[in-house]
Amino acid sequence: MRTRTFLPRPEYPRPDRQRSFLQGVDWLNLNGAWEFRFDPDDDGREKRWFDSDEQRWPDQIIVPFCWESLAAWGEADAAGNDHYYSTRVYRNPLEVTAQNYRSAARFEIGWYRRHIRIPANEKWIGKRVTLTIGAADFYTEVWCNGQLIGMHEGGFTPFEFDLTDTLRSQTDRQLAGTIVVRVEDRMENHEQPVGKQWGWYCSVSGIWQTVFVEPRAPQFIERFEITSDIKRATVDFRIFCTGGSIVSIHATSPAREHFSVNAEVNAGVAEAKLNVGKPMLWDTNLPQLYSVQFQLHGDQVGDVVHSYFGMRSLSAGTIEGSTAPGTLCLNGEPIYLRGALYQSYYPDGIYTAGDTQTLCDDIAYAKRVGFDLLRVHIKVDDPRLLYCADTLGILLMCDFPNFGEGGDTELGRSRYEATMRAAIARDFNHPSIVAWCLFNETWGFGGQAEFMKLINPTLPAPGKPIRLRRKKLSNQNAYKWIQGMWNLAKTLDPTRLIEDMSVVAWEHLQYYGHGETDINSWHFYTSEYPTARRWINEVVEQTYAGSTFNYVPGFHQKRQPLIASEYGGIAALDGDLDTSWSFKFLTNELRRHGQLSAYIYTELHDVEWERNGFLNYDRTPKDFGYDPRMVNAGDVLPIDSPPIRRCAPGEKIIVNIFSSHFSRFRKSNVILQWRLGGIDSLGWMHDAIVVDQQPIAFPHLRLELAKQLTLQMPQQTMLCTLWVRALIADETFVASNYIQFFVDAGHPGWQQLNSRTVLRLDADSWSAAEWNRASSTREQAADTGAAYGGTRGFFEYKFPVSSKVLRDCSRLTVLCEASSLRQGAPQTDRFAQPSTLRLLLNGVPIYRTILPNHPHDTRGALTYLRGGRGAYGYLCHATIECELLGEVVKSVRGNHLRLRCLVPREEPQGGLTIYGYKAGRYPIGPTVIIE
Repeated sequence: MRTRTFLPRPEYPRPDRQRSFLQGVDWLNLNGAWEFRFDPDDDGREKRWFDSDEQRWPDQIIVPFCWESLAAWGEADAAGNDHYYSTRVYRNPLEVTAQNYRSAARFEIGWYRRHIRIPANEKWIGKRVTLTIGAADFYTEVWCNGQLIGMHEGGFTPFEFDLTDTLRSQTDRQLAGTIVVRVEDRMENHEQPVGKQWGWYCSVSGIWQTVFVEPRAPQFIERFEITSDIKRATVDFRIFCTGGSIVSIHATSPAREHFSVNAEVNAGVAEAKLNVGKPMLWDTNLPQLYSVQFQLHGDQVGDVVHSYFGMRSLSAGTIEGSTAPGTLCLNGEPIYLRGALYQSYYPDGIYTAGDTQTLCDDIAYAKRVGFDLLRVHIKVDDPRLLYCADTLGILLMCDFPNFGEGGDTELGRSRYEATMRAAIARDFNHPSIVAWCLFNETWGFGGQAEFMKLINPTLPAPGKPIRLRRKKLSNQNAYKWIQGMWNLAKTLDPTRLIEDMSVVAWEHLQYYGHGETDINSWHFYTSEYPTARRWINEVVEQTYAGSTFNYVPGFHQKRQPLIASEYGGIAALDGDLDTSWSFKFLTNELRRHGQLSAYIYTELHDVEWERNGFLNYDRTPKDFGYDPRMVNAGDVLPIDSPPIRRCAPGEKIIVNIFSSHFSRFRKSNVILQWRLGGIDSLGWMHDAIVVDQQPIAFPHLRLELAKQLTLQMPQQTMLCTLWVRALIADETFVASNYIQFFVDAGHPGWQQLNSRTVLRLDADSWSAAEWNRASSTREQAADTGAAYGGTRGFFEYKFPVSSKVLRDCSRLTVLCEASSLRQGAPQTDRFAQPSTLRLLLNGVPIYRTILPNHPHDTRGALTYLRGGRGAYGYLCHATIECELLGEVVKSVRGNHLRLRCLVPREEPQGGLTIYGYKAGRYPIGPTVIIE
């Protein structure tokens, strides 16, 4: 975690609607320490806690962090992947566990108090003093100097109150006041828009966005809508005002060109059109922004607001030559969107990032691994995140938060609509936002009730999991309302794509599918390659103009783009497992289909108990064993093959290599290179079994077969890798990909290869073992292909060999693949567990190393091939000759060599895993080579 500043989140919270620039001079940031108290008996109003008094309240809280967070109590530095909520919010803190923290009884009402003094300078003279709370969940009341100044209901959007008439003048001419805020957030929140707070992740209560005070003219600009038209090179402005007569609009291009226009205010609205000449476009590669200033003129002091906009368009339709039913176009050019689900939770602040740099870093990382879109998941997010997206250049699909199960009531619907209206009004002008998603799956409509029982053990025990063939429940009334919300959203914002529901085909509600929508999406999760291949093929084959697949009765596929809006190999309840393997083959499979226009992977970062991100919850990266851009870029080379397959020696294999050219820059004169290489059971590399290249067609905006390869596998046991690369003739890199083959010619215990005698054993063939912690049984080792022992101890393997052979040898070589041992199968990251390894041959030390970790990622291909989770080790290679060889030969008793793999009584003691030839990274078990 970063070292926090004395003022948390010190920046102005709304760069898209900015009146002030110098904190302490023309605005006051009220983040930081506030006096605080919980109200367990809800008697604070009766006791008049809102009155100003001198008695100090019992606690302090740090704004703008919700009271469930560690950051709220000054404990942000203690937050991490496994520590992400404060027990101070709970009525019985000692009873709270990782299993019940989402449902344990907690305080529901909190009171905040802070004293403020308004600077006595010209910036404030003649202005009204306005208090803005960026967001507080859920019901908020505010007093100033004991006077109630306003109330607000809602948990995601800003609200403001005029403090002017309640402030008191001081002897130094400054105005002063005591602000008291009461926030109520009931645990029974199913009729509130809550998103994943509803029993999924930690709840969020109280203030969670910046609180600030600024001067504002008596007649002011409430909000504005900016709509760009890149074809006509114009910008339309619609400015909503509380008075005034004229709004002056001054825009500046990224090239410092200046444009101005005036607009008359009629019935509180000023409208104008501005021509910007040759537009400088905003896109993900070059996010160019125009700055704009609005100045309201009238009889009183004028109001000035600063903002920005981007010249960009996003549309969907059919494109000539494209195989997709609908294609997404950015600025008139087709684009294949590669997205990640973005939960936007943080271990220190839960809903609130500890600093803006964290938001920027998330976006920068997403772009670095190939994503150009984030789906902000069922949360109306921090405006600073949207600002980072605008300035760094990433597209956003933004969800609205659902109510909880049972919340589909008149009250729940009205609160949802109010949130949707306010969110669209607040965020209308962000060029990064290209789509709104109204509802996620069946959240709030009955579809999550059974699933929630699985993740929350305090709820009644679940019945059998819901399956596709179960009798579907009717929710036609709900879907009629959903369609009404879609029509309303299109009215509020006709400039963006709007999806009615993000759909998953296995849901059990009858009216669950798409109706009127701009996007046809579906979700799927599987770690099985054959299942993924079948599911994707089925969806693609059933999606065409006129098809009713994935639609509710009465609706059908038109020109909507088809996207996988959630997919992954690790689902929510699967635990902390390697995601690198499934991301590669699932994304490769999606890219084999030109009918798709976008995908959204679950997810960018881990959240609390859900561990399927590219990043850990604390934002440290995970290792993939390859560059994710290999399958996650505009141009890729999809391969029609499982990620690894078992082959017979000498078997002929046909492999189809495709080109998927969806970057916005056409490429020609492309050459495909391919190379088949591998590593054998003696650790020898064969890097040029097959090497060739030829020019290929590389058609733009199409998926096409680039080359059909016929490969003959080697005759010996070997783990082979086929690498393919596309280059432009001048050696400019375009794309690459790889698949693997395990050629299994057996694992003979004794083999004579010319002058070498090779002795092999499998991992489960130890002759002796002793460990001070849990270790594998022989049956477990045989099943997994690897033997493990905890903390310290040894495995010993006996290799039968005559003393005569040893006396005549000139060199011994010992090979094995080994790692440390840690629980579970989390993907490789910086949290390593090292272990000391010593190899002894007949009691003679021959090798010592530090095994850095027990890694799990795509490099553990052989483990995955046998159904494991990608565990692998490090190749240990000991050469014994000269004097050391003499010691070993002298120590021989009988006709055996004893190889002891030992974790000794020295640090680090991280356990040991020994891999057989069908597990791990190398086709090598414990091996002795006698020359």
